[in-house]
Amino acid sequence: MASGHDDRKGLLIAVEGIDGGGKSTQVKLLAQWLEAMGRTTLLLKEPTTGPIGMRIRELAKTGRLDAQTEFELFREDRRQNVEENILPGLREGRVVILDRYYISTMAYQGALGMDPEFIRQANEAFAPRPDLVVLVDLPVDVALSRIHGREADGPNEFERREMLQKTKAIFDALDWPEVVRIDGTRSVQEMQDAIRAAVREKLDHVHTP
Repeated sequence: MASGHDDRKGLLIAVEGIDGGGKSTQVKLLAQWLEAMGRTTLLLKEPTTGPIGMRIRELAKTGRLDAQTEFELFREDRRQNVEENILPGLREGRVVILDRYYISTMAYQGALGMDPEFIRQANEAFAPRPDLVVLVDLPVDVALSRIHGREADGPNEFERREMLQKTKAIFDALDWPEVVRIDGTRSVQEMQDAIRAAVREKLDHVHTP
């Protein structure tokens, strides 16, 4: 669904979900599959590798910031990403694939107490809404087992579990028509097959180069 502030010719796909779902692997496989079919893709990740995105990554090493500060940093990083990468890619007719987008901000900053609907509106004022949201659905216990030990100085298990539960609840509440849920406990290939089926259906309605 194109927003009023973009004139997209391509397709915008956001891959979302709590940590541990294997999103990065899936977006790479999806891009390879699309390229093999002759589609021109643009693979992006948030936070970005731009100045604000790198600042977010550095700050994250010392633990979470307050919700408002995180929201503002992500919004400005995203604004630059939209202007420099996302909208140009869509106007060129590319399939733009995002490893996290503003839906993650709704979930993660929402879990810290902000209103997810406010976050959505603030972002959609400048960021195009995805044509497809691939939501990797993963039980919190499985996510914790996968991410255990990644951050030795991070939150304790109780704090992480509580935050992941709140974050997952916001993802679970998304009832957008653009959302397709994928079982994150399935094999990498089974997940990819399900994602490709959802993308193929969307590609039938666009003509990308």
